[in-house]
Amino acid sequence: MEGSPQLPDGARPPETLWSRLVRVFREDVRRLVTTGVPHFFVALALTQGISMLRRILLVHILDVDQLGQMTYVMQIADFTAMVADLGISTSVLKYVAEPVSEDRKRQLYGAGLVWGTLLAISVATIYLVTVVAAGLGGETAVHAFMLMVVPYIPLAAIVKTPLVYMQARKEIRRAARFTAITQAVSLVLLVGGTYLYGLWGFFALVTAAPLTNLVLLLVATRRDVSFVRPTVELIRKFTGFGFFSMLANVTGYANAAVSVVLLRHLTGSDEQVGLYGVGLLVFNGLRLLPTALLQVAFPYLSGLLNQPRRLRSRLAELSLKQAVVVAAMVGVWYAAGPTLIRLVFGSRYGEAYWPSMALAGALLPFALSAPWSQGLLVLGRVRVNFFAALVLLATNAALGFWLIPLYGPLGAALALLIARTAEGILAFGMSQLVLAGRVRRPGEAQ
Repeated sequence: MEGSPQLPDGARPPETLWSRLVRVFREDVRRLVTTGVPHFFVALALTQGISMLRRILLVHILDVDQLGQMTYVMQIADFTAMVADLGISTSVLKYVAEPVSEDRKRQLYGAGLVWGTLLAISVATIYLVTVVAAGLGGETAVHAFMLMVVPYIPLAAIVKTPLVYMQARKEIRRAARFTAITQAVSLVLLVGGTYLYGLWGFFALVTAAPLTNLVLLLVATRRDVSFVRPTVELIRKFTGFGFFSMLANVTGYANAAVSVVLLRHLTGSDEQVGLYGVGLLVFNGLRLLPTALLQVAFPYLSGLLNQPRRLRSRLAELSLKQAVVVAAMVGVWYAAGPTLIRLVFGSRYGEAYWPSMALAGALLPFALSAPWSQGLLVLGRVRVNFFAALVLLATNAALGFWLIPLYGPLGAALALLIARTAEGILAFGMSQLVLAGRVRRPGEAQ
């Protein structure tokens, strides 16, 4: 056509913005599939998602105050289970993901199982003594429930080690397959037990999921276990990294537990805790996808340990794309949340929308900063992550004492939103300093 620009043979026309976006989207989808994100997302959906489905069903069985009691006890039990192995499972994830021999991987796994089990049983014993000696829960059923979760704590802690071992070896499909079986069993048992016997039935069967999961995972990985004589070098390697990593994880997770404990203490209402518990369900549901992305990405990011420029580039890409996806999900919840809460939980939980809105907003700074925290973990700078998490916990607790008496569950959610934003800014800034130092280091591989 006369007047139209002629392209040389073999040349492609200029790429439009829309075609570039489509190409990037296809590349990202292909990368997610090949790295196992869909399988790991299914695994998380079956562990956390079915857990949320279970609680949704329990909402329709229990009264609001009973839901508050269950939330209170399980937040404390899950928090203790996270502490119980002192970070041994995180050390297994890091060191097995690194380029070491197959024999070394099996030795690390076997050592992690043995030492993690001993530590978890010790922590569960300390929990038991504390609950009995301090009379936690008072002269109520809550005290009995806190005693009934004692076996749950070590089982929930130990089961993490075979799961992260599979993750470190990029065996995502196998982990998802076993998780599907165990969580289906858990859903049937816990909902059925609660329907027949109330909260007593729930807590009597709460150990079923981690026990079943642990047995199946140990059978599946039995050929990968190679026990190794404990040495000072290996113990220091595990505990030096794992302990501070555990502190960072626990300090971050403790925010939900601190919010629940403060809410119950300052309001004296199990009903208020129940409303906040629904908000936490929404928060955990929206967090499933970014959590899957981060956990699947870790072994691949570990492969860039000696390439700081590429590591920084991948972290920036992951942070931006994750924030875009999370912002879209949060926007949908803001628009449809009131309707969804009434449909899923019932009209009596309508007030839970406001705390859920603030908690959903807290996912945005999490989405932006969490990849950079993963980068610090890859580089072994767990003390930096711990410091940022400590700032998050201290800020959340201080704001909770101020905002909860004023706004109840919404105040607890607002405290977490503000604290999460401050922690995200701090984590991002510190990660930039650490990575900049690695990039400038002479002789570093690029």
